[in-house]
Amino acid sequence: MARMFPERLDPSTRSPAERRLYSIFREQLPDEFVVFHSVSWLLREPHQGAWTGEADFVIAHPAHGLLILEVKGGPIRYDARTRQWFSGPHSIQDPVKQAQHNRRALMDKLREHPRWPERFVLFGHAVAFPDVEVGDRDLGPDLPRAIILDRSDLKDVRRWVARVLSYWKGERASIGGPGADGMAVLIDVLARSWSLRPLLRSAVEGAEQRIVELTEEQFALLDCLRAERRVLIRGCAGSGKTMLALEQARRLGQEGFRVLLTCYNRALADRLREAVLPSGVDILHFHSLVSRWVDRAGLRGKLDRAAREVEEETLFQEVFPDLLAEAVGQLGPEYDALIVDEGQDFTDIWFTALAMLLRDPDHGIVYVFMDDNQNIYRRTPQLPWGMVQFHLSWNCRNTRPIHRQAMRFYRSDHPPRARGPDGPEPEFFYYASEGEFHECLRQRIHHLLVEERLPPHQVVILSAHRRGWLQTGIRYGAFTLTERWPPGPGEIFWTTVHRFKGLESPVVILAQLDAGAFPDLPTVAYVGMSRARSHLIVLAHRDLSGRW
Repeated sequence: MARMFPERLDPSTRSPAERRLYSIFREQLPDEFVVFHSVSWLLREPHQGAWTGEADFVIAHPAHGLLILEVKGGPIRYDARTRQWFSGPHSIQDPVKQAQHNRRALMDKLREHPRWPERFVLFGHAVAFPDVEVGDRDLGPDLPRAIILDRSDLKDVRRWVARVLSYWKGERASIGGPGADGMAVLIDVLARSWSLRPLLRSAVEGAEQRIVELTEEQFALLDCLRAERRVLIRGCAGSGKTMLALEQARRLGQEGFRVLLTCYNRALADRLREAVLPSGVDILHFHSLVSRWVDRAGLRGKLDRAAREVEEETLFQEVFPDLLAEAVGQLGPEYDALIVDEGQDFTDIWFTALAMLLRDPDHGIVYVFMDDNQNIYRRTPQLPWGMVQFHLSWNCRNTRPIHRQAMRFYRSDHPPRARGPDGPEPEFFYYASEGEFHECLRQRIHHLLVEERLPPHQVVILSAHRRGWLQTGIRYGAFTLTERWPPGPGEIFWTTVHRFKGLESPVVILAQLDAGAFPDLPTVAYVGMSRARSHLIVLAHRDLSGRW
C-alpha cells in the first residue's frame, strides 16, 4: 500500500476522477511508493518574480523517479482547429501543457532545496483520463499513448507507472530515482508538517508591559501620603517599593529638596542611578555614602587603619556608621529628605547615623521601605523616628504563577494578593551532581536565548550560594558568565541572590538551590524567586524534588 499525502482524501475534493484514482493508487501501488494528491508550490526567480506550480498527483519511487500526473475526468474531446480541450460540454485547460509546465516547475523547486541530490533524477509527466478508453493510438505529437492513463489501465496501475517511467528513462542508465535522501526532501517540500507556538519572548514582552503599567499605578499612594513627613512602607517583594522610593525621590527633587536615596545593595544603587532624576538627588548605597563623607572630612586614614585592625563584619556594622556620624559632625548635615530602600538590611546604628544627615532632625522628610521576609542578614532595626506605617497588600511586579510560587515561603498572617498578569508556569529542573547541574544550566540557557530568542540582558542567573559552582568566565555553549552589568555580546549576567536583592529581571534562573542555601532555604527561595518578573526557572538538588 502506497504512502499517501494526505493520508486520507480531502473531503473537499470535488473531482470524481481524482477521488477514484486516490483510492486506486493507495491500494495498488506497493509500500515503496509515495503519492501526493493536490499539491502546489511557489517558485521564485530573481528576474521573473514568483509563480505557482501545482499537480493533481505526484507519484514518487526512490529507485525509479517522479511522475507528475494531470487528471481530467468525464468524456474528453480535443478540437485541433481551435486547439480547445473539453470535458463533456465544458472547456478545460490543456492537460498536456499543464503537466509539462508543472514537471519543470517541480524540478526547479526541488533543486532550490540544499539537500536535493546532485545526481540525475528522472522526472516525467503524464495525463489521466480514467473515465474513457484510448486504445493503442497516440493522441498527438505531445501526447503519445505511453503517457496516458485510461480506464483500461486502472486494473494494474503499478504496471502502468512502471511503463511510463521506463518511457521517460529510455536507455539512459545514469538517470534514476531520488533515493531515500531525495524522497525525504520531496516530503519536506510538498508535505511538511509543522506547528507554531508563541515564543516565550512574546509572553515576556506582554507581561513586562502590563507590569510596568501596574507598578506606575502604585504611584497614586504617594499622592495620598503627600502630607506625611515620616512614613514606613512595608510590602512584599514585587509590591513596587523600590519604584515608589525612586518616584518619591524624583518628586521631592523636582520640588527643590536635597534628597538622599540609599540602600544596602551596591548593584541596586547602580541600577537606580540609571534613572533620570533632578540634580538635587543623590543615590548611594550605604557604604559608598560613608566612603564619600569620610573622604570629604579627611578621615580616610582612620578608616584604613580600622580596616587593618578589625574584622570585616565589625568594620561594616560599627566603624562605618561611627565614621559617618563623625564626618557629619565636622561637615554638617545637607539633606532635606532621606529615603531608605530595603530598610530591613539596615541596623539601628546605621539609621541613627543617617538621621544626622537631615538639616531639620525634627521635621525632615523620611521614607523607609522594607520587607521583613527579605531579611537575609537577620537584622531587626528600630527606627529613630515616629513613623506613619502603611502596608502594600498587592504584588504588581510578578506574574501570578511566580507570585503563587514565591508566596509559599512568605511568612505573614496576611499574605499579599497578586495583581500581576498571567504568565508561564515556573519550571523546575533537578540535578544530583555538579556535572548534571552544569549540563542542565547549559540546556536552559540554550533554550531561552537560542530557541526562545530572548535577549541575553533579559535573563539573569542567581546562585543560592555565596560560594558555589558558578564562576565568571564559565562558558555554556555560545554564552559566557559575567558579573558585569550590562552584559556584553555573548555574555549572560550572573550573581548571588543576596547581591541581587532589591533588583529584578524579566527572566531569572535560580540556580544551585539546596538545603545549604544562604542563609536558609525558605528565605533565599522567597527572595530569589521573587526577582523574576515574567518567568522563573529553578535548578534545585534532587533531594528537593518532592517539595515544590
